[in-house]
Amino acid sequence: MEATNVFGCVVLIHLFIYCLDRYLKKNNPQRYVHFLPMNSIQIDFMNLRWTTPLFNKKISNWATKRTKILCWWYSLGTIITVLLFVPSLVLLTSTAIVSFENMRQHKNEEAILQAVVPGVNLPSSDLPYYLFTLLVCTAVHEIGHAVAAVKYNNSYLLNEQIPLVSLGLIVWLFVPAAFVELPTKDMTSLSPWKQLKIYCAGVWHNIVLSVLAFVIMTLLPILLIPLFQTGVGVSVLNLDAYSAGGHHDFQIGDQLTGVNDCHVIDDETWKRCLAATLHASSSGFCINNAYLSGFVASDQLDCCNNSELSQSHLCFLSSYDPILRNPYCLRAREVTELSSAWCSNHEDCTPNQSCLKSLFRSKLANESDFLRLILIQRKNAASIIFVGQPDEIYRFISVSNYVPRTLIGPTFINVIHHLLWYMFSFSAGLAVLNVVPCIHMDGQHIVGALTETVFKGRASVYVKQLAERALIISGTSLIIVNVAFGLLAMFS
Repeated sequence: MEATNVFGCVVLIHLFIYCLDRYLKKNNPQRYVHFLPMNSIQIDFMNLRWTTPLFNKKISNWATKRTKILCWWYSLGTIITVLLFVPSLVLLTSTAIVSFENMRQHKNEEAILQAVVPGVNLPSSDLPYYLFTLLVCTAVHEIGHAVAAVKYNNSYLLNEQIPLVSLGLIVWLFVPAAFVELPTKDMTSLSPWKQLKIYCAGVWHNIVLSVLAFVIMTLLPILLIPLFQTGVGVSVLNLDAYSAGGHHDFQIGDQLTGVNDCHVIDDETWKRCLAATLHASSSGFCINNAYLSGFVASDQLDCCNNSELSQSHLCFLSSYDPILRNPYCLRAREVTELSSAWCSNHEDCTPNQSCLKSLFRSKLANESDFLRLILIQRKNAASIIFVGQPDEIYRFISVSNYVPRTLIGPTFINVIHHLLWYMFSFSAGLAVLNVVPCIHMDGQHIVGALTETVFKGRASVYVKQLAERALIISGTSLIIVNVAFGLLAMFS
């Protein structure tokens, strides 16, 4: 529903802008029609576009002073991009197979490449990261084309000059992107090898951006050692909606080190430990029989049926007495503190101990099957006792890998780490998609220049065109199949 609301608002805004544009063109044609081209603004249905030639001279001046470096840079980029061609096709093929198997067998295995839709498989809180990353990745991609084109603008042959037409920004629905316009007629006058360098430049820049983001993200814990430590648990970043759910023991800044008998070192193990409490059988506590002898195991209705007593006590069932199934009404905090070990049955404890497991009874059907007693360990503080569904903790509590050494919190560092992850994954994904020979994408032009280079003087024009069309049809089909499977899996 959230995705539908966001999408609906964006569509309404675009419709308002489009209708206003049509109204102004009809009622105030001269002033308004002159205003749009003067500011290089173009308004179409669900599409806003802005272009400018202001950066052409700056890019040209910068590129002309670094001709030798750029020649080496784009030659290396062309080789790496071409080498990426076959692995990208293999990756898309394997992704399509995995997606098909997931749908056929009703599994939820994540593919390496998958479509991202805000509000569906992308949290709404991550929307700013999504939009900013798309804008940066496409800008870096298009700057690659622009600089490469300007580099060949200084060729010794006059007929090989390729000026930039313009650079600009485009917003399609809520997706921002940068673009560069190159004169197609002048591009075709270049040799196939030089065309290939220009067409590969965008993919090459995305590869470099992805690698750079990954390296910085990997080195970030080392660079921040004086301020933060990693691998020692997770720090509570914020409580989100959980803080409105009533009383709780979680505090912002808490260092969480374990969930039941599962050790937490980072956010991934934090997620796995929470998932384990739901999927595994309920863990119990090894308690001395001498302690239990002071209580009578009986059906204590006041404790087990959601009365006032149940606010401070819980029902525990001894695995040593599975036939009678008479619960003990005990204080949860007292049980956890007296427990000597975790257990799943009576055999896990010593002979003079019993394995106590929490027993839940709910008025709602099947709800008790998902309720758990979860013990969350904290450093330098008492453990948190949580009774409820584990997914509540996962959904409402945000954690960070960076545990502060000082009073400086990890919020800002967490934003940087999150942004670097988006840069790495999105830029790598754009590189893979653009190198695949798909119609209307860089891969189409790359294949055209590549086949021209490979088959030049070695085969007829018909053979070259046949090979080019076969590759483009294969690449386009692969992308269509992957997008279709991804959307079907997402909304099924």
